[in-house]
Amino acid sequence: MKIKFLLIVLVYALTPMAATASEDSSASTILEVVNDFVRNETRHLPGKVIIKSNRPDTRQTPRSCRQPQPFLPTGGRVWGKFSVGVRCQDEATWTLYVPVEIEVITRVVHAAQPVSMGKQLEAQDIVSKEADLVRIPGEVATDPDQVIGKVATTFLASGQPIRTHQLRAPHVISRGQKVRLTATGAGFAVSMEGEALAAAAAGEVVQVRNHTGRIIRGIARAGGVVEIKQ
Repeated sequence: MKIKFLLIVLVYALTPMAATASEDSSASTILEVVNDFVRNETRHLPGKVIIKSNRPDTRQTPRSCRQPQPFLPTGGRVWGKFSVGVRCQDEATWTLYVPVEIEVITRVVHAAQPVSMGKQLEAQDIVSKEADLVRIPGEVATDPDQVIGKVATTFLASGQPIRTHQLRAPHVISRGQKVRLTATGAGFAVSMEGEALAAAAAGEVVQVRNHTGRIIRGIARAGGVVEIKQ
């Protein structure tokens, strides 16, 4: 009788431990599924992606799932703080959401010194520093080649990250400049002079007034040339 009583006590004592072990195993599986999903979704991002996901509360899930399916909720974005949904659609049907936070650590181009508006940036004007892209609003330059040779469209304070919208390509044609209009086609080539009505970078469309007063649109090229597309 005493042995039977001890066995009953032992079973009751081990049952919570078994349940806890099962919950831990289920939580670990879900966490692994979520982390794999986030890694796949962020594989295109530059630098190092650090994933911080909260351990899910598996008390919401009545039974374990053989193939949990991760998904991004409608309107969700894999950036900063967000949630990843996990649903089970086999014998155990349930859905839960796991809070996740990511950091995207990469080198970002910063102004090494104050840069005035209109200045064409040189190598000594910039410095690369590691930063978390999530904490910097807007699209920033991550490669010096994105910056060197470009012109600042606003004042850049020393130490600030340089955003791509704060730069433009240098103008190859100035407003009021005398330019040469060129047009080529099958068996012919035409060239005439004109006056640019606006400044333009290489490859941009610019309006030109020719010697008769007609306004013509063309593509700005280096050397004061505007190419008329046929």
